[in-house]
Amino acid sequence: MNVRPLRADEIDRLIDDLWLPFAREMADLDAYNELAADVRADAYSYRQAKLSDESTAIFVATVDDELAGYVRVTADQTPPVFARGPEATIGEVYVAPSHRGDSLATALLDRAESWAEDRGCEYATLSVNERNETAQAVYDAREYSLRRYKMDKRLGSRVD
Repeated sequence: MNVRPLRADEIDRLIDDLWLPFAREMADLDAYNELAADVRADAYSYRQAKLSDESTAIFVATVDDELAGYVRVTADQTPPVFARGPEATIGEVYVAPSHRGDSLATALLDRAESWAEDRGCEYATLSVNERNETAQAVYDAREYSLRRYKMDKRLGSRVD
């Protein structure tokens, strides 16, 4: 297994082999994550833009030249009203089902956290679906702690 930065010529493979399965799994967990009808083109341009964004990194785990997992991490300054320094947001972590249990998530998170530390980040943050107990167990084992609840409300149903 090798963890390295995503290359531009791998964006199609990332989307087809990892991101679309990840997005579909998240949609199955929660209708809030339902995908738009023609999402692939937008997913491609989004990933392409992220590759040229110095504040974002996408790392892939490869096994025998197969893309087996990935992580996306973004470093950002904390608002100046807080005493803490910069933080990294881990936006996506996914391991293909055939490679789960092989420590790929750990290796991907190690790489993302190391990248963030190299950029002066003091904290790494992430969100996880409340029903994704497998991911929660991985994050708990890495000493991520619950700090807040994210709550959503659908708008447009106001009664006047």
